[in-house]
Amino acid sequence: MVAPIVPFATMPTVLPSIALLEQRTAQLMELWRVPPGPLVRVSWNQRLTTTAGRAFCAEQRLELNPTLLAGHPAEIPGVLVHEAAHLAAHRLFGQGVAAHGRHWRGLMRIAGEEPTISHDLPVPRGRRRRAKRHLYLRVCDACGDRHIARSVHYGACTCGAADRFLVLRTSAVQQGLDMLRGLTLADVRSRCTVAPPRSNR
Repeated sequence: MVAPIVPFATMPTVLPSIALLEQRTAQLMELWRVPPGPLVRVSWNQRLTTTAGRAFCAEQRLELNPTLLAGHPAEIPGVLVHEAAHLAAHRLFGQGVAAHGRHWRGLMRIAGEEPTISHDLPVPRGRRRRAKRHLYLRVCDACGDRHIARSVHYGACTCGAADRFLVLRTSAVQQGLDMLRGLTLADVRSRCTVAPPRSNR
């Protein structure tokens, strides 16, 4: 039986302890039925500026931004789930899993969070976000409708299919744009195919 998630709402308006964050992460891994493995380490990294958090899949660790999140403690649970879902997707589906693909989105929803890719928290003055360095190709696996942009929006396709998007990312340069334009639906499907999750039974 999965242990109840520790509610952040009962915490004072200070940053949660590392022990509490790691306990919550362990509970999420159990919720997602991730096979036993290395303990996920969580830390506060004061060097982060505009990034709310980041995941290191190979090292099974997470970093959160204390400066950004101290003023918005209600956002901490969502950021932790977002980053932990990257580690879980990596362990469940392998290294080739798409960073914000359907597997990651499914884990987010299981944990009760909307699968948003980026935050909209105000960043400190003088810290400007970098220009987006990537292009994304979003293709509907049901009808083949395709869209290339600097960010990805999910939901239902115009054909009515829900959460059937395949997403590929490349550098925001002309060569990357030409590559995305030249991909067929079969190409996209082959690049987005990942191994099924292992059974825990």
